Amino acid sequence: MTRWTCWTLTTLLWCLLSGSALADGRPAPLIDAHSHYTASHAREMTASDLIARLDAAGVSRVVITGAPWQLARDLHAHAPDRVIPLLGAYASDADKATWMHDRELPARLATLAAEGRWAGIGELHLFARDAGNEVYAELVRLAHRHHLMLLIHGDEAVVDRAFEIAPDLRVLWAHLGTEPKPEIVARVLLRHAGRALWIDTSVRDDRIAPRGQLLPEWRQLFEAHPDRFVVAVDAFSTRRWQRYGEVTRQIRQWVGGLPPELQERLLWRNAEDLFEPWLKGRP
Repeated sequence: MTRWTCWTLTTLLWCLLSGSALADGRPAPLIDAHSHYTASHAREMTASDLIARLDAAGVSRVVITGAPWQLARDLHAHAPDRVIPLLGAYASDADKATWMHDRELPARLATLAAEGRWAGIGELHLFARDAGNEVYAELVRLAHRHHLMLLIHGDEAVVDRAFEIAPDLRVLWAHLGTEPKPEIVARVLLRHAGRALWIDTSVRDDRIAPRGQLLPEWRQLFEAHPDRFVVAVDAFSTRRWQRYGEVTRQIRQWVGGLPPELQERLLWRNAEDLFEPWLKGRP
């Protein structure tokens, strides 16, 4: 039996028992589909500290992008069954606004992508005015060539451009988009029906579920597209890591009002589907 099979069976058992476990105060299983580990985080929090935060929050896996990229690799080496590493494009947060003008970036990332240890590339911050940027296009092609998921923080035009370049690319669109409105998200899903597009809910919990109650229009969207959404914390700052348990409790509160099967999909099953190629063949 492979480690993948063992972990999946364990997770399934956990889910089957989750009702009684929740009654006993234990959290439902959760995969954090989008978080960060940066040099500033590492100065305050060791790899062991980070895993301890996952344990305390009942988070079975976390998707980590590093700035610089080595931090995600090292974190995965520390906890290979818990950390899904993304190849980060930034040396620091300062690169968020300038990476698309770095003509040498695709070649640098291509060398690292060839090592085969990554589940995806990103997070890439890009907006409609730069959707036609050639550096971005090269990174889309790079992700497609190496069968890597691309994590995009951008407008719908940026998502459209990715699929225009590589129609069968796997994409995770962060934060319910830059304009988190259900009608916009629904429009993008309709436009890319049948494509490998997932959308994360990170940092939108207060907006979609004020006081922990999911708004009807968002519930309707999640029910209409049950396999397209994943939950995430997006621990982008040290303060966010310090609030990790609080944020995961908030996520579980609004997800808890949904039908059990949809809860499972949002909390962990859709994330497993998103990262299935890497989970099955990970180094």
